Amino acid sequence: MAYDRKQGQHQVAQSSRPDYRVEVGRAEVPVGAARTHVVLDPARAATLRAWTATLIPAGGRRPDAGSVGAAEYIDATVHLVPAIRPALLHGIDEVERLAYSKAGHAFTECSAEEREDVLRQFQAADDSDAFSMVSDFTYEAYYGHPVVLAAIEAENGWRGTAPMSPSVIAPFDAAQLDRVRTLPPRYRAVETGKEVRS
Repeated sequence: MAYDRKQGQHQVAQSSRPDYRVEVGRAEVPVGAARTHVVLDPARAATLRAWTATLIPAGGRRPDAGSVGAAEYIDATVHLVPAIRPALLHGIDEVERLAYSKAGHAFTECSAEEREDVLRQFQAADDSDAFSMVSDFTYEAYYGHPVVLAAIEAENGWRGTAPMSPSVIAPFDAAQLDRVRTLPPRYRAVETGKEVRS
């Protein structure tokens, strides 16, 4: 890490590795859109899909993250932001290497427990930020997906789209002010234009 950038009187640490949290601001990828993989080959795409499904498995009415296109969302994001692509490719390849090393087979063929173990080991040793990047993008793709939002609403009544959906407000009943209008003034009238001294 080099201290090579200044802001005001302070020096700011700058890594030679791009920070995905900054770089992703250059991409606008709609959540829930149907898409295919553009960057990843089929084997890496399958590994990433299994990775996202392990991060957020199915439960109750909610599907796993892999089945709602989280891997495709990540692929589309790194397609628009090539600077973060190497971290993703490294992460997928390292997860696959760990799966063969620990379980003797591909990550997609691992049991749920084996996948969790592989991802824990990868997370502990990851210095590329790939684990954090995949996690962040997975949560973004998952909790913004219409299918997931509908499942959450069905489970507990919380509407994730409420802040973006207009609601109808009943007209104000002015009769509620009738009593207040009958009260004497609670202020003192002051002539305008005269200087007030204390």
